Amino acid sequence: MSRLFYFTKVFILLLVLTGCSVKEPTPKESLYKVESLTQMLLNSSSNIDKREAEDLAKSSVYYAQTLARNYKVIAPPLWQNTLVNLGLKKRGLCYEWANDLWVYLKAKNYKSLTLHYVGADIDSYFEHNAISVSAKGLGVKESIVLDAWRNSGNLYFIEIDKDEKYSWKERLD
Repeated sequence: MSRLFYFTKVFILLLVLTGCSVKEPTPKESLYKVESLTQMLLNSSSNIDKREAEDLAKSSVYYAQTLARNYKVIAPPLWQNTLVNLGLKKRGLCYEWANDLWVYLKAKNYKSLTLHYVGADIDSYFEHNAISVSAKGLGVKESIVLDAWRNSGNLYFIEIDKDEKYSWKERLD
């Protein structure tokens, strides 16, 4: 048995043994997130329909939690990525979170909101993908990032220009 094979097996075992299962937010925490995202959306433009803002916020927060359960996520997200890349888990890479959330929200056909597919560090090893949302007619620079991957299904959201971790750009590919 080669050293690399042995090291890989030990590494995988350590990941499995030390990987933290993800604690789902409490109903109170989820409700607070829904209310916060709703308010952030409404504050971003007077052209956003209140019911659509509430629906998008609720749908995003709860669907991210559903994806975490479906992916059987462990934290931190980079460990999930490692297990997916090794073939030990089926899904849970950032672009899968973004794609699944995109499809779910896009099907709702919001009239006052626009979804954007965004990426950071595109074409690098640390590429990250998410979606963002803005009022209809506004661009990515005026949007709010919806990142389901970053906190393992506990939806992270922030005004795109205030995200200190990632420099987001719209993905057109």
